[in-house]
Amino acid sequence: MAVRDAAGIDQNFAAQAVLREGMAYYDAEDFDVYGVKRLDGVYRRMRYEDALAIGEKVAMISSECAGGRVRFATDSPTVAICVEYRSVSKVPNYSHTATMGFDLYAGSRYVGCFVPPMEAERTLEGVMEVAEKPSMTEYTLNFPICSEVSRLYIGVKEGCTIGKASGYSIKKPVVFYGSSITQGACASRPGNTYENRISRALDCDYLNLGFWGNARGEKELAEYVAGLEMSAFVYDYDYNTPSVEHLQATHERMFQIVRQRNPQLPIVIVSAPKYAWNSTFEQRLSIIRQTYQNAVAAGDRHVRFLSGNEMLKGIKDVAFADNVHPGDSGFLRMAKYIGEALKELMER
Repeated sequence: MAVRDAAGIDQNFAAQAVLREGMAYYDAEDFDVYGVKRLDGVYRRMRYEDALAIGEKVAMISSECAGGRVRFATDSPTVAICVEYRSVSKVPNYSHTATMGFDLYAGSRYVGCFVPPMEAERTLEGVMEVAEKPSMTEYTLNFPICSEVSRLYIGVKEGCTIGKASGYSIKKPVVFYGSSITQGACASRPGNTYENRISRALDCDYLNLGFWGNARGEKELAEYVAGLEMSAFVYDYDYNTPSVEHLQATHERMFQIVRQRNPQLPIVIVSAPKYAWNSTFEQRLSIIRQTYQNAVAAGDRHVRFLSGNEMLKGIKDVAFADNVHPGDSGFLRMAKYIGEALKELMER
């Protein structure tokens, strides 16, 4: 079967041209990298040893750099990137620009996306115009949600200034734990995940601990989270639990482990949004809501509960990219509700 080259028909579908002449490139490590750390030659969300203590699949997924960001400031009229991947993920119902691409923001304003060619597997290079009248501007470059990145270089026009950007107003990260939805499926590009939307709205750092297909509420994971320096914790993992009984055995346990180490930490409990509803989902929702009700009954004033289905009520036909994962419009709505709950709790 013949495959058409869309870029040959419409240049708007072409990946960015590569530009090296007249550009100066800098290692991302020269600036401030958030949400990931370069360890053992790859950017990771967790140390491999810590992730392996939870499970082999979690250890594998933890090097997929969802939620990674680098912030820098420059007066260059163009910004380029040069990426070396250790591996790339190509998932049928995920956007190619989300799994492999990087997107760029000036403050909270979307500038553009570095679109990887369909055949890209080990490298990505691209350049975009960012300003007609250049002035010193702070940028955030978002890492892809699935692929493993071993090196990232940022390019600016030779002779222009580049340096570190200012830090986040909320310096301790908000920690998000959950399934593929938490990791970012099925956003069209990294900046459209609900966590990135919240980060821009609240000017807060965050850590994405979404592990597609492998968020099971393990005791080891709960203890790992409990030991993190964080400003808030958001968790939603029931989609990945193998049974109602498993969710019942782990959900409140996770809350209690985190709460005992962090007595006044804002915690937002979220149930997974479901496109199709059944009696099992009702049982799961009841378990999650009970964790919240037990906390309130015990006098906890730093916890909120949000129903995934209520968040997407009235927009299900456009909120989901498939029969499981919210797309951009679903994440926009989730960012609104979860962001408002976080803001209210953190300002108390």
